[in-house]
Amino acid sequence: MNSIKFSVVIPLYNKRDCIERAINSVVAQSYEADEIIIIDDGSTDDSADIVSALNISNVKLVKQANQGVSEARNAGANIAKNEFIAFLDADDTWSPFFLNRIADLINQYPNMGLYATRYQKVYGDNDYKDAKIALTQWDANGYEMDNYFAVAASGDLPFTMSSIVVRKSTFDELGGFPRGEWMGEDQSFYINFALYSRIAYSPLIESFYFQGTQNSACDKAPPKELCPFAERLLEDVKAGRIAPKLEQMVLKYVGAHICDLAKRHIKHGSYNYAAQLLSNPVSRTKPVHWSFYKLVSTPMSIFSKAA
Repeated sequence: MNSIKFSVVIPLYNKRDCIERAINSVVAQSYEADEIIIIDDGSTDDSADIVSALNISNVKLVKQANQGVSEARNAGANIAKNEFIAFLDADDTWSPFFLNRIADLINQYPNMGLYATRYQKVYGDNDYKDAKIALTQWDANGYEMDNYFAVAASGDLPFTMSSIVVRKSTFDELGGFPRGEWMGEDQSFYINFALYSRIAYSPLIESFYFQGTQNSACDKAPPKELCPFAERLLEDVKAGRIAPKLEQMVLKYVGAHICDLAKRHIKHGSYNYAAQLLSNPVSRTKPVHWSFYKLVSTPMSIFSKAA
């Protein structure tokens, strides 16, 4: 019998085309999940009916009025009866060995607050691409990741919501998912664990992050200001609340966020906003990216103003 028991939380909102795929990937685990909690966050399609029709004995379907994904995850975590909570988005999947890999990490590193694996991005139905994660270590058995900001500032984030498991007591202590943030809730969540807890990591790919089409990230206009997590980190650095050994990497992490926003604005032709973002001195912590985006955006910004 498995001594480590997992509660799986899946937030659900109008995902009729993929929710069964996500649930099936949990059911197919070589290490069985103890309970699967589906929080239907006010879906207006038949997503919840699809879940009910599966008739899986350890699935708990809970319906609530639409409150957003963070509140749905918090609701699921509050219901969870086990100390280890795995999160899976309704459009993502796991390999059959995800929970087994996490259980191995827990046995090896019993005092962590968050456990995670590497992931692949999936475009369309079956175009799998490795996330561009700037790993500084490689141990197939896993290791403690003590440099989250260094890794996250140099490429893709090292994990997604669908490739993590958290300790419930740590989750509660850190306040769960942030409420009232208009964007970047996931990164706010990761940052709390990176600053105030400990992370164990497997570089093996056990999770699949479905992206839609390759161009979907550019379909919507990017924000014109920094996400709340970035503003908060800058305030924490200014107030001396960040440990000195982390300060430069935290600033580089925020700089990467600024440059990413600038890149998105350039793709949308919003050169003025890109130039404004790049005027923030923290963006220079990513000198190569800053120089390139500045070179592209500044002349076009001047031209657009003149026109």
